[in-house]
Amino acid sequence: MKQKLKITEVVLRDGQQSLIATRMAVEDMLPIISKMDKVGFASVEVWGGATYDCCLRFLNEDPWNRLKLFKKNFKKTQLQMLLRGQNIVGYKKYHDSVLSLFIKNASKSGIDIFRTFDSLNDVTNIESSINFINHNKKHSQGTIAYTTSPKHTNKYWLKLAADIQDMGASSLAIKDMSGLLKPYAAFELITLLKKNIKIPIYLHTHATTGMADATNLKAYEAGVDNIDTSISSFSGTYAHTATESFISMIYKENDNAYDMKLLNEIADYFSDVRVKYRKYEGSLKSIDTKMLHNQVPGGMLSNLENQLKELDMEDKFDELINEIPLIRKDLGYIPLVTPSSQIVGTQALLNVRNGNRYETLTNEMIELVNGNYGKLTGKINKELLDRVNANKTVKDKPLLTVEDYRLLFKQKCIDNNLKNLYKNDKHLLNYIFYPEVAIKFYKEQERAAEYELYDLQESLGVVIE
Repeated sequence: MKQKLKITEVVLRDGQQSLIATRMAVEDMLPIISKMDKVGFASVEVWGGATYDCCLRFLNEDPWNRLKLFKKNFKKTQLQMLLRGQNIVGYKKYHDSVLSLFIKNASKSGIDIFRTFDSLNDVTNIESSINFINHNKKHSQGTIAYTTSPKHTNKYWLKLAADIQDMGASSLAIKDMSGLLKPYAAFELITLLKKNIKIPIYLHTHATTGMADATNLKAYEAGVDNIDTSISSFSGTYAHTATESFISMIYKENDNAYDMKLLNEIADYFSDVRVKYRKYEGSLKSIDTKMLHNQVPGGMLSNLENQLKELDMEDKFDELINEIPLIRKDLGYIPLVTPSSQIVGTQALLNVRNGNRYETLTNEMIELVNGNYGKLTGKINKELLDRVNANKTVKDKPLLTVEDYRLLFKQKCIDNNLKNLYKNDKHLLNYIFYPEVAIKFYKEQERAAEYELYDLQESLGVVIE
């Protein structure tokens, strides 16, 4: 039997994020974890990305409690998260003190592997993350945010990979968020990396353009160390290669390192779960080869669809999708991944709505061009640059430290009668990333607790102080 293929199962994070807008509640995950834990996955991606935001905003869940439950129920399998570098789990740059506090708490709460990326591939934005992760004795995985353009050559990727390795990363991930990595390009790139990079190489690609299965197979042939897949009932289109399918490509039926019966049981479970969340599924039901040109990630595409519906602009969808690669080019061919994808998508929406490109600029777009999110390595369009330079309303502000946020949070808690909430670092972190959402969440939690206490008093016929 060959050495067991190393697989990261992503259904609990990116699989459900890609297909049902990250709406899966933890109560629908817990019953199947014991079986997932028996499979022998190298790791399971459970946290980070959009899950943190959605827990608080939509699911009435504390993301830290979700992580606690994962840690309690996964007895053998390593837990993995997606970290946005200096953006952490938010949409802006945060001070190192915030990053340090987050990684410390995530490490203690159960995260074993931190996959860290920067939307601009500015390695200075992941260096602190790698240092803090290593300090907490966890696996620091530096990441290439894959894209295609005249300047994104194998030479460019090799230099980026070498820089990540030199920073002390435990491994390297190729994050192909839009399914752009072609099979033979994957073979060439991974062959080159394996010859020159000593740390293990992971591959994460999406099925949107129809190439994921072939790309993963060629990567495997080139010697990639770990492949990301998603269980079949949460695979395909915006998501990833099906776990069972990929395993079946590699192993003969009588020489399989994985229990296919167990995997089928897991797939059946998630098939039933998916029905519950059908209303959150995007419109894409098959392969979308236009993605090879517009490079729009699946999650971004479904969000834009919803925005156009809300603005009664559904007839402008094609125009919007065609505008996105133009803006990307104007910004020097930046990768489209959080938060750059949101910034570009919103600007494209404004351009299409106004009928005049860059007539209105978002503050985030101005900050992006000014380098506040990180270094833009390509040439910026002169018209866009001139418009940004003419706008003096957005100024570069110093980043708030943990202690700055702690004072703000304390005052918010006092104003909203949230008692001693501010003393807990995890509560503080929720507030830092999503201030309004977090306060609303805690107020609702407080009211729910009061109702529970009242019901208990009623049932017992006593008053509980």
